[in-house]
Amino acid sequence: MEYILEAENLTKVFKTQNKSYFTAVDSVSFKLEKGESLGIVGESGSGKSTIARMLLRLTDVSDGKIYLYGEDITNFSGKNLRKVYGAIQMIFQSAEGSFNPRKTLGYSICESLRNLGMAGGEAKKRAEYLLEECGLNGEFLKKYPHEVSGGQCQRAAIARALAAQPKILVCDEATSALDVTVQKQIMELLTDLKNKNNLSYIFICHNLALVQSFCDRVLVMSEGKIVEEGTPDEVIFSPKSSYTKILADAAIESSL
Repeated sequence: MEYILEAENLTKVFKTQNKSYFTAVDSVSFKLEKGESLGIVGESGSGKSTIARMLLRLTDVSDGKIYLYGEDITNFSGKNLRKVYGAIQMIFQSAEGSFNPRKTLGYSICESLRNLGMAGGEAKKRAEYLLEECGLNGEFLKKYPHEVSGGQCQRAAIARALAAQPKILVCDEATSALDVTVQKQIMELLTDLKNKNNLSYIFICHNLALVQSFCDRVLVMSEGKIVEEGTPDEVIFSPKSSYTKILADAAIESSL
């Protein structure tokens, strides 16, 4: 069994405006296997997105450790972060908001490629290929984020994430802003890309039914802690905590 990412007692404490302290993530530990899709579910404020930001080193860790391929990346900064961004990329909930509104989609994707040392002409060809791999034609290189639909913008965001050829994609509520039909299409794309590129996923979501259809294993979070873990079927049909039972009942009801 090969673990490519490990979180060990991850903790994040924020200082509030009234100078008190709030623990958003409290001693969370988990491992991600190569080729695995790991779901993290819970209501808003449960700590899911904070975990994602710590894994990407977008937010500092208050306590605990993060290991990437066995290497401690907890305190990486500066040039060392290139190793992290080369291995892990994030797909955000708001695709349009993740792009520079003044730049075309093609510019943003090419910028990621140029940061990897790719020349301009080569970057443009690669960007077109990535868009096509995500179901968009080359014309989308010239479009601005506000000129495309939510689903098309999310496809472009996925294409940009693939530019670094990562092994792990962190999807932070990546489909929650989309309608059901488009959501299904994006999930099919993520599945196809996983098989084609041997990707591993951390899939953050509040919808347990969606996690059931996509993930191999799921962590249930409440108030910054993992309250349950197992396969999606175990969590949905044999929940151990009262909190998970509420989520599971909602998932079962939505499938009826």
